[in-house]
Amino acid sequence: MNILQRLRNPVLLNELKLRMRTKRSPWVITLYLLVLGTVALTFIFLLTGAGSYYDPNQTRGLFMMLSLLQLAMICFVVPGLTAGVISGERERQTLSILLTTNISATKLILGKWLASLSFMTFLVFATIPLYAIIFLYGGVSPVQLLQVFGFYVVTMLGLGSVGVLLSTLIKRTGIATVVSYALVFGYSAGTSVLAEVIREMIRYQWRVKNITNGIFPIWPDLLHSLNPLFAMLGIFGEGPFRGLRGSGSTNYTILPLDPYVIYCLFFAAITLICLSLSIYLIKPVKSRRRKTAA
Repeated sequence: MNILQRLRNPVLLNELKLRMRTKRSPWVITLYLLVLGTVALTFIFLLTGAGSYYDPNQTRGLFMMLSLLQLAMICFVVPGLTAGVISGERERQTLSILLTTNISATKLILGKWLASLSFMTFLVFATIPLYAIIFLYGGVSPVQLLQVFGFYVVTMLGLGSVGVLLSTLIKRTGIATVVSYALVFGYSAGTSVLAEVIREMIRYQWRVKNITNGIFPIWPDLLHSLNPLFAMLGIFGEGPFRGLRGSGSTNYTILPLDPYVIYCLFFAAITLICLSLSIYLIKPVKSRRRKTAA
């Protein structure tokens, strides 16, 4: 009983009630499912020509397209949902009131973080029937289906924690939102661009030194595995990975580790760091180390 009382988060419960009781919520869910469902069914209709035969390889392509479309939606919506959770309270001048209550800084940050992601999580899991329709045609394994939804959860938690940290650091919601979108876009594009730049630099050095049988380093593959797009493609065995999984050519450094695992571990670390910093920064009175007497 004591453990349940300790885990009870009044900020989270209050935010969930406010967000789920609005009349807009069911309309947004309906519209979201209609858009994704229309895209999926139109794609099936075009591929089959309204016939009865359907190639499982085409199902795999449709599943990948739907997964990437939903990932793009998550990357677009989550920064906007989380970048104003703390700065919004500061602008409404209610943050100081919250900090004077019995609610700890940890419960405040975790409650705001989870509540801001709750509706997006609900939207994502509401699309399971759409995935089930495609899944029935074959071409995708149950493990891949579970990995895709695990990927969504890890990505939402990671991007949401970055948004909460920026909301804690920046006083204005508008600026925090712009910085969040810039950071997400820069990260998504920067990891792959940097990976390809490193790969081309290594090839250039090999050409200058006339090296023909060198072992290619693993760094470009590691950077690609941190990219949301390529990490998602890695679930389906696609993407620019040559040395990971231990199945690459002998000319590449072999690391028997899946890009999906690397991506999840990296985003788990990002989530932990960002939330810890947010909790520390929002505390009105920060603990100081006691100076030991010399």
